[in-house]
Amino acid sequence: MTMASTDITLEDLLDQMPMPIQYVDKHGFLRYLNKAAAARPANAERKVGVNIRDCHARPESLERIERLFADFERGRKEPHFYITSTGDKSMKIPIFNAEGEFMGVLAYSHPLGLPDTDRTF
Repeated sequence: MTMASTDITLEDLLDQMPMPIQYVDKHGFLRYLNKAAAARPANAERKVGVNIRDCHARPESLERIERLFADFERGRKEPHFYITSTGDKSMKIPIFNAEGEFMGVLAYSHPLGLPDTDRTF
């Protein structure tokens, strides 16, 4: 998708983001990941088309995924979030179409805490 009045695509924009961004459809299949997400280490192959349930070996992770999807399928509009073991805040945002049907989850994570004292602006 090219943005109006520019040659930049949405994918180009998301690939510039330093935080990992992924989109998983309502069936649990990974449909998009930006460059930061693709570069992150993972226990399983992370590529478009895989079912995220196949990427999580721990039962508690699978239970969390099922609860999250069930909440969104029931119409929950508020994002879910949690703090990862590495100290990042992971956000799971439900995506709905114009008719209100749950379509999938946009996921991203970012580090918590205060930035270094040096500023870039």
